[in-house]
Amino acid sequence: MRLLERLDYAALARDPKVLLGYSDLTAPLNAFAQRSGVVTFHGPVASASMSEAARERLLRALSSLEPFEPLRANATALVGGRARGPIRGGNLSLAAHLCGTPFAIATRGAILALEDVNEAPYRIDRLLTQLRLAGAFDGASGVALGDLEHLDVAAERMGGLGLPVACGLPFGHIDEQWLLPIGLEAELDADSGELRFAEPAVS
Repeated sequence: MRLLERLDYAALARDPKVLLGYSDLTAPLNAFAQRSGVVTFHGPVASASMSEAARERLLRALSSLEPFEPLRANATALVGGRARGPIRGGNLSLAAHLCGTPFAIATRGAILALEDVNEAPYRIDRLLTQLRLAGAFDGASGVALGDLEHLDVAAERMGGLGLPVACGLPFGHIDEQWLLPIGLEAELDADSGELRFAEPAVS
């Protein structure tokens, strides 16, 4: 997060490059997507543990003009319904810590994607409550949860928001991590547990 004030956001807009990472990289991924208008990628890095299938999916996604593969895997609905909007978010802890800063994740009209691992129930509760009190769910179109433990806590915190919420989507701190294009328009079908993406723009 300490890098955010020093980055040249216009440079990426002038000369787009692939910006890829996850976990702590949630902060610059969203900042660049919001400030430069360039799609960034929440996904595995070279040092991450990933399966051969995940590696092939990553290379195919970054080297093709074909639409990104939908995320589905074992996803289920916490709250049913459909939502449309650009993808924002990534790691739950980072999303919460950005609240109240000039780099807070822009969630209005967006599908907010959240994942985190190795967090105690009280911390999940606190992080989701912080987002809720900060208004991060106000005006969002839906929520896509990745690998997030203690789903009973998530269900209690988000069940009354009036938003579609799907859980178990394959992104974040897992070996079968799929690519999540931050800033790209998407459609969430919580009932079928699927997140579909618009075709990437060709410049």
